[in-house]
Amino acid sequence: MATHLWVLTFALLVAAFVPLLLHRSIADALASGASSRSFIDRGVQESVITPPKRNAVGSGPLSPITSYVVEPGDTVPTIAARAGIGASTLMQVNQLASGDSLSVGDVLSLPPVDGIVVSPSPGESVVELAGAYHVDALAICRVNAITLLSPLPSLVFIPGLAPPRPSRMSPVPPDGSRPGLLHFVWPTQGTISQPFYQYHPGIDIANGYGTPEVAAAAGQVVFAGAGSYGIYVEIDHGDGYNTIYGHMEQTLVSVGQTVSAGQQIGLMGSTGRSTGPHLHFQVMHNGVPQNPLNFLST
Repeated sequence: MATHLWVLTFALLVAAFVPLLLHRSIADALASGASSRSFIDRGVQESVITPPKRNAVGSGPLSPITSYVVEPGDTVPTIAARAGIGASTLMQVNQLASGDSLSVGDVLSLPPVDGIVVSPSPGESVVELAGAYHVDALAICRVNAITLLSPLPSLVFIPGLAPPRPSRMSPVPPDGSRPGLLHFVWPTQGTISQPFYQYHPGIDIANGYGTPEVAAAAGQVVFAGAGSYGIYVEIDHGDGYNTIYGHMEQTLVSVGQTVSAGQQIGLMGSTGRSTGPHLHFQVMHNGVPQNPLNFLST
């Protein structure tokens, strides 16, 4: 009888304590699982709220180029810094040479990102231009305020500083030959004060006010008046060649007039963005700036 009582008592104790032990083990397991899920959730959440870094061109739709009126105390570096672009971009877009000074009231073009200005080939489309520079065609459209079907303007801003096409950087073929015109005569006398380089698409020849300027080759005057190069003359020489004579004091020819090589077309001045009397001389072939020194006779 005593033995049966002891067995019964032991069974009752086991029945009472085993559920408690099981409950404690299950609670511990659930707590451990909850803690693990909470850590994972925190990790996912942190990855969601930390967006990946993206470059300026790929960060969203670009805004069009805007205009800025120069104020007292403005300089190229300070304007560029406020606009969030490089000084070289500001200079190239606005055709500013390193020696040019800004005047209060000057109107500058400010692109939303760094990039370069190029001259499209005749008949070139936005898609073709975008493919040549490895840039999104829609980005070109947005920043230049044009559509995919719009005819391209004479100058187009390419966002992102994509490398130019080799043909645009090599005005003279490797064998030294040149199509069409072989040389130009010097357009004036003086000292070269600014050479041709990426952000200065011509050469500057400095001399005194009123120094005669002549046509570098025979052709037809297609512009004579005030514009982006102060008072200037542009001559079409055929075969895709044009020359530009900038910052004149006075023009001596008119649009539509035919001129011969060496014929006087104007007087040297310092109009437009200029710090002193000089001729800004450009040679263009199919709209692409060339180094004039490659075409001038020695």
